[in-house]
Amino acid sequence: MKNYKQLTLDQRYKIQALLKAEIGKNEIANIIGIHPASVYRELKRNTAKRGKTSGNYVAINAQRRTDSRHKFKPKKLLLTEQMKERIAGLLRYEKWSPELISNRLELDGETCVSHETIYQWIWDVKKSNKKIASKYSKLYKNLRHGSRRQKRGNIKDKRGAIKGRVGIDKRPDVVDDRERIGDIEVDLMMGSEHKSALLVMTDRATLITMIEKLKGKEASEVYDKMQQRLTNFSYSWVKTLTFDNGKEFAQHQKIGNF
Repeated sequence: MKNYKQLTLDQRYKIQALLKAEIGKNEIANIIGIHPASVYRELKRNTAKRGKTSGNYVAINAQRRTDSRHKFKPKKLLLTEQMKERIAGLLRYEKWSPELISNRLELDGETCVSHETIYQWIWDVKKSNKKIASKYSKLYKNLRHGSRRQKRGNIKDKRGAIKGRVGIDKRPDVVDDRERIGDIEVDLMMGSEHKSALLVMTDRATLITMIEKLKGKEASEVYDKMQQRLTNFSYSWVKTLTFDNGKEFAQHQKIGNF
């Protein structure tokens, strides 16, 4: 029987935000990268049945309910050498993130490995002095925040570079520490068959996620939606904004002047 992989708090915040945006359950599953049954099961088990939030799904409360159901800490998963080789290959050559690797392993029916486990292994081998770990000691450089992010396959983007773009490796160290509120990561999620798009803004420290529907991927629309959302907050609350390399974020300099 296939093992059930628990949702992360990050995924639960995204479910909450997508439900608020009136996105269907099957589409939510497609966006997050999980099976639709997992979404239905999560909502059935963790939607509030009484109190002020009755009938609503609240991510942090769902996480607390799940944690309370697990009285015993699960045994630490030991990665086999075969699993390490595959993970290392996907990191080095496909430029996949640990989150994407974890989802791929699950889809392939292999032993469920959480992205947290993959991250922990990468940093463990980086610090290890054991000879057997030496061939994996540089894997951290393939992480998005370990070095400058590269496009999959190292193929040059024919659309050209974004003017005025600052590399992710140039941002302050405090952003990577996730210890303060206000460092926002901005990304674009495409729906099925690329017919719709969602602008996703996530605070790195709290994992609170804000989502806006988009009619397309034009930079001007992205700018307008971000302006509408972020100007609702005090200017002192937002510290930094981190974008991916998509041209829909070409107006990032204007956004920085909110």
